[in-house]
Amino acid sequence: MVVTLGEVLRLDAVQRAAPELVVGAELLDRPVRWVHTSELAEAAYLLKGGELLLTTGLGITGRGAVGEAAYVAALAQRGVAALALELGWTFPEAPAALIAACREHRLPLLVLREVVPFVEMTEQIQTALLDRAAEGARRERDVRQALTDALLDGAGPQDLTAVMAELARAPVVVTTADGALVAAAGLPPGASRRRGRPVARRDVVLLERHWGQVAVLPPGRADDPALPALVSYGAEALGLALLRSAAGGDLDDRRRQLLADLTERRWRAAGELVTRARVLGLSFPPDARYAALVVTDLGRADLDAVARAAAGALAPGSALVADLGADVVAVVRTSAVLAAARAVLVAVDALGVPSARVVAGAVVARLEDVDRSVARARSALRLAAAGERVVAAGQMTARLLLDGVRQEPLAEQLVGEELGRLIAHDAAHGSELVRTLRVYLAHSSSKVRTAEALRLRRQTLYLRLQRIEELIGDVHAPQRHAGLVVALALADLPGGGTRGARG
Repeated sequence: MVVTLGEVLRLDAVQRAAPELVVGAELLDRPVRWVHTSELAEAAYLLKGGELLLTTGLGITGRGAVGEAAYVAALAQRGVAALALELGWTFPEAPAALIAACREHRLPLLVLREVVPFVEMTEQIQTALLDRAAEGARRERDVRQALTDALLDGAGPQDLTAVMAELARAPVVVTTADGALVAAAGLPPGASRRRGRPVARRDVVLLERHWGQVAVLPPGRADDPALPALVSYGAEALGLALLRSAAGGDLDDRRRQLLADLTERRWRAAGELVTRARVLGLSFPPDARYAALVVTDLGRADLDAVARAAAGALAPGSALVADLGADVVAVVRTSAVLAAARAVLVAVDALGVPSARVVAGAVVARLEDVDRSVARARSALRLAAAGERVVAAGQMTARLLLDGVRQEPLAEQLVGEELGRLIAHDAAHGSELVRTLRVYLAHSSSKVRTAEALRLRRQTLYLRLQRIEELIGDVHAPQRHAGLVVALALADLPGGGTRGARG
């Protein structure tokens, strides 16, 4: 928001200088962008426009009427807001030629009859400017928040128009491209929507086409800096509301179709996905952090209820959720995918579906790559341990990689060479040598920690380790460690080893 010349004149430091507005009484609403002091005749070339220039006139003394007129013309051409001349140092009164030039160029001329240090005036004026700028930023933030909240609450075009009128403190109308009235708010009863020219307006775009416009009418002020943000955010919110209204009852179908197209990669361009997501009220830019969640093992649960619960557990506007087949799938804009999965499981548990499991796919960096996250989630579910209710594909990369090669002859040969005799021994004697080796290597070959993990007496563990080495040789040799770990991981995969290997 701006500070006007009239407001500057009312500041204490300026008032103490006994100001007199010699030219420009009708221009008190002129905005002042900044304040500057200079005694140079060429001061105009140091300015950018909108400044209040403070001077004692030293730079133009002795230049005569022509020089004074040229000085004012240069300031006016630069767009200076006003000129303030302190009397006494150089001029006892404002020169007639200076006054005439200011009138000619409509440049407000202020004379200061008492001496007040310029630094005091600049401090007060600049503080007022900075305070007003902060106030404008807060108002713009409040405008965006109010419109976003209304949109998320399901507001339609008329509701959004009412919110805008309240924020603008002025009438707001929404019309189609051919001028038909769609919504209006803030107009007195019986008043026409054509109450003078709009003070601010913005086109409303629907699916990349001009649909109509939103306009703020008098008594709104064209110089209110909050209005551009209001009509800009308002036009964006109206476009989304109109699309949502047009979609009507088929929003669920649109969500389901977009989700299916994302997971099956049925689209022509990423821009198409972004536009379709916006129709559903989702801010899904092409490049962001996305992950898929698959809610599965739902039994006879109401899939619509599960989808609503999952959507409610995630941040508003951050997730596309729908049922696909027997599962509910969510595409979430987040990097904290595991936290999102846990939140969804809590919400689904509240519905009384204790068998449900949530699988979090890998995080991808583009919307168009969501299908990879979904595929990774489904692969991870197949490899997850029984009873594991939250499964994170990002923590199963090695297992997923091994799953891709487990049918290769070399993988089967590795398991046989490294673990075959242990597997056969367990199958013949009901022992747990494979499990013991797995836990032993997982605990960095610590016999104490392994015994604790297996709840065995140390002597029993020592006997098992001795028997393992009798069957397959030294398991502590550095060159064997990687082979044993990979063989155990392969054997641990579903169908990845001989019976008993996953004990």
